Amino acid sequence: MPWYQGIEMFLSLRRLGKEAYLFDYNGEAHGLTKRPNQKDYTARMQQFFDHFLKDAPAPEWMEKGVPYIDREQEKEKFNSIYK
Repeated sequence: MPWYQGIEMFLSLRRLGKEAYLFDYNGEAHGLTKRPNQKDYTARMQQFFDHFLKDAPAPEWMEKGVPYIDREQEKEKFNSIYK
């Protein structure tokens, strides 16, 4: 799927009032090949399922999102935790 179709899907879900999250990793195709991106995605999926299945508090990225300009800095936070 081209990257813009992911954005279209995300925006469509949001317009319908559905809760949706979009993960976009620069330089990656359909699968993640770069280790820092894999760690970031894995950590966020763990937080997502902990929140919805174990009643853990929602992480800040789910509540407020991550501005584009802060994405790489945010990813480093997860990479330092999950070595």
